[in-house]
Amino acid sequence: MNPVDTLTDTSSAHTPDDVAQLVAAGRNREAIDSLLRQGEHEADPALERALVDLLLQTAPRPGAAGDIPQREAHRPPLVFREGAIPEVPADAFSVPLLREALDRSGHLIVRGFFKPEDVLPLRTCIDASLRSRVEAETNGSLDEDNPWYYPSPHFPGNHHAFHMLHPGRKHKLTGSIRVIDSPRGTRSVLQLYRSYAIKQLLEEYFEESAVLATRKWVFRLATPRRLGTGIGGGWHQDGQFMGADVRALNIWAPLSQCGHGTPAPGITLLPRRIDRLLESGTRGANLDWVVGGELVAELSREARVVNPFFDVGDALFFDHFSLHRSGYIRGQNADRYALESWFYAGSAVEENATVELP
Repeated sequence: MNPVDTLTDTSSAHTPDDVAQLVAAGRNREAIDSLLRQGEHEADPALERALVDLLLQTAPRPGAAGDIPQREAHRPPLVFREGAIPEVPADAFSVPLLREALDRSGHLIVRGFFKPEDVLPLRTCIDASLRSRVEAETNGSLDEDNPWYYPSPHFPGNHHAFHMLHPGRKHKLTGSIRVIDSPRGTRSVLQLYRSYAIKQLLEEYFEESAVLATRKWVFRLATPRRLGTGIGGGWHQDGQFMGADVRALNIWAPLSQCGHGTPAPGITLLPRRIDRLLESGTRGANLDWVVGGELVAELSREARVVNPFFDVGDALFFDHFSLHRSGYIRGQNADRYALESWFYAGSAVEENATVELP
């Protein structure tokens, strides 16, 4: 049975009658809302899969500017120091401040954006989702009662990341997995977004509706062993995968202490504003999407690369022109968990796979 069909089965004790009626009437958005309002004790694998299917089958509405509420916040002056990423505590964060930081330095760190107790449970989501994907690959079949891994047939294109498309490559218990491929992870993260009014933040930032980039909505578990014994991942701009013209914003949320002064790899950044896609695949690059080391060295003469410290609950904001890579420091020996959430303005996303932000 298609998971969406379970919503129209009113004999299920876990399916409210109003949700069944909404799906039957084609009112998917209201059905999604009802599913997201269910408590943790009501979790049901079939309904969580149905949530994923409904998200993927509900076309985002065209972006439109409207009466966007402004988030209130204290507004102290934003301090910019040469060679550093600007930082602000959560109680001083505002969208105008975010715009100023990205315009001037390309990044903003918000300390304590999330409460640690609200995001630490996502580490369980990551471990369980990665493990379930490996088990499904090993067994050659999916467990319909498992809420952690479900490659929906409604996802556009291949579920595997491009580096997994080579014959013989197998997934491991580390690395990354798209949030949309984890039904319980999807529900948990969307409920987190609601708790922190992320939709309202994004609508104010874009001045229109916002959508989730499903291919770039990712759980990550990085280990020093996976990153290697040297320089970490390749320097890149996410605009290489999205296109230069898209209006995009990333909220990168570490779920472990990581970066400078910690045993876990963080993220290495060039602390300056870049407003274009850089040349890639040349000048020492080993892949076509990687910005070569020679060019990075030239750019870093004006702004030396940084590997900031992050605590659980911090958030790093940047757009698709940011030049960055995984931040491995020799001698680190701990895992780093993170949630990477890319969003687009709703009016210009025709070339990218997206779902509406409920």
